[in-house]
Amino acid sequence: MSAYLITHLSLYFLLFSQAFELVTGDSLFHPKGSEAVSFEEDHIAQIIQLLGKIPSAIAFSGKYSAQYFNRRGKSPTLLSNLCNTVCFHSGDLRRVGLLRFWSLYDVLVEKYHFLLEEAFVFSDFLLHMLDYYPDRRSTAAQCLHHPWLSS
Repeated sequence: MSAYLITHLSLYFLLFSQAFELVTGDSLFHPKGSEAVSFEEDHIAQIIQLLGKIPSAIAFSGKYSAQYFNRRGKSPTLLSNLCNTVCFHSGDLRRVGLLRFWSLYDVLVEKYHFLLEEAFVFSDFLLHMLDYYPDRRSTAAQCLHHPWLSS
């Protein structure tokens, strides 16, 4: 990814992570390296599980993209018949296969027992900061006016 994108995405992920950890007391991502998959690739896979497939234009824009992504151009294949929930191939990740999609809303409700409305408002606040495309993300000023902060 480009230095600009990494810098801006990193700032948003930092704010996202801090807000998530303050509210839940837990870290959202718990990447682990192994012989088969690096720590970084596992972290990317966990992000994809939460946010969906990284658009090719973003995934292949960086200096080290080839280390983590392939150019086969597979789109995520839904495999709901094989899973109790929506699963999909990671698509472009080199060494990661099947991923289980788990939306932030569902994480908040299922794992942290948020009330439905609280989960909706908080996940909406966070996800507007995490769009893969920087020009579609909420600005800091827009975040300050989000209903989650005023509730």
